[in-house]
Amino acid sequence: MSDFAEQVKIKGMYSFWARKVGILLSILLLFAGNMQAQELQILSIDSSAFPIIKAQIIYSGKKKFDSSALKLSQDNRSLAYQLNESSPGSAPVNGRALFLLVETSGILYGTPLTELKEGLMSSLAALQGEDLLNAASFGSYEVDSIGFNLLNPEFTTSHKVLREAFGTRLSAIADTGQRSDLYHNIIKSLEYISKNSDLPRHKVVIVLSAGKNNSSFGETAARTINRAQEMGLPIHSITILPTDSAYNPGRLDNISRKTGGKYSTCRSRSDIANALTDIFNLQAPDGMRDAYYEISFTAFNDLNPNAAKIDLNYNGARQIFTAGLPTSDTGISEDYKKYLWISIGILVFVVIIMVVVNVVNKRKPAGNLDLNAPDDSFIQERSESPGTVESMVGPRIQVETVSRPETIEVKTPKKSGSVLLVSLGGRTNTHSIDRDATKIGRHDTNDIQINEQTVTGSHAVIRKTAPGFELEDLGSTNGTFVNGERIRKRVLISGDRIRFGSIETTVKF
Repeated sequence: MSDFAEQVKIKGMYSFWARKVGILLSILLLFAGNMQAQELQILSIDSSAFPIIKAQIIYSGKKKFDSSALKLSQDNRSLAYQLNESSPGSAPVNGRALFLLVETSGILYGTPLTELKEGLMSSLAALQGEDLLNAASFGSYEVDSIGFNLLNPEFTTSHKVLREAFGTRLSAIADTGQRSDLYHNIIKSLEYISKNSDLPRHKVVIVLSAGKNNSSFGETAARTINRAQEMGLPIHSITILPTDSAYNPGRLDNISRKTGGKYSTCRSRSDIANALTDIFNLQAPDGMRDAYYEISFTAFNDLNPNAAKIDLNYNGARQIFTAGLPTSDTGISEDYKKYLWISIGILVFVVIIMVVVNVVNKRKPAGNLDLNAPDDSFIQERSESPGTVESMVGPRIQVETVSRPETIEVKTPKKSGSVLLVSLGGRTNTHSIDRDATKIGRHDTNDIQINEQTVTGSHAVIRKTAPGFELEDLGSTNGTFVNGERIRKRVLISGDRIRFGSIETTVKF
């Protein structure tokens, strides 16, 4: 084997092991960076009344939150605490709230309504035991003088109560005019759900209807869709087709599609039962699988009257934070600091290894060269002094660093006397609130749009008043909080911390 071939072999071995080392260290770096991924995270800490401390946490696990697995300790001493669930029911394990709107208009008189009732009752076996359930029937107020008719005063886990109501209280009056207050009663259902603030976050709305809106109330499909989108609720719909094959079922499919719901058409009881079971088995959206809790406890202040280092442990996953008076350390987790330094060390080590391997691969010792090899990476230099012999000199290795300037777009906020600082995705944006009324929500029609799942379409409004500014919650699903306290209406002062859903903001005047 020639010297040149030997060098190629060595160079290939260096490249092979360089790739192996690089992959291994990248895995270690990724593992170190994700070692602290937690199902339970601390959202905020309120220690203004130290040693009394309140902390808000969020649980995003796939399993049911087990309060007995949560431990708090300080200096290896256990802390007693009180746990309050501020946003009940991480879905789907903690249960759901299911609301069924059932049409009993004359369009379904006779066999179609019988098929609907039997299919509905047989599907209830697919529900989870902890699911909350309620239902309402509706027809045409012009025909039967019955509007939005709740079958039970409140949501219940007693599915037997609703099964009996479906069997005895669903009836229709014949109506050749095919009148039905469909859209009006869907909106009534949404309003009823919005008034029940204690329901789980995972809410399921199912409309079982002939699909035709022929009503004097004047509601439209567009308004129905807008109301559902504002609440962040998908409308699942099942259209029950009468025996008339020429029947036009209307546009319930459009309402379901635009709100993110499931749509199907059925004729028989088995079709209805299967369609309902499919909806019952749908997974909750990711944003609804989180549950929010507030922990209240009193720290030991015998060692330090101003601060306490707390060890929060859930199923072996530890988070350490420091809570104390405003002048004390805000409490970055010691574990996070440790793994940050580990990650930096591994990254530096990877860079050094890569540089060394790169240099070794490019260097070729002069003593092992085949001068006849077709390799132009070496040059022949002649001495400028007379009488010297010709010599071969190895190449000079030049490392060229090419800088590619990155274009960074900097949005300069408009100058304004009063602003709202919104932290989202690791960035803080500044929004003026000097107008008479500043609307805030997920939809792009708001003055300040916060495009995040936990923020309601029209979440809150900040109004400019004579004394200053006033914040009002607009019936949002996940609530509006000022300095950790849920509010309906509150006069603001500069520096107040406002949370819309899970998004933290600060107001400055």
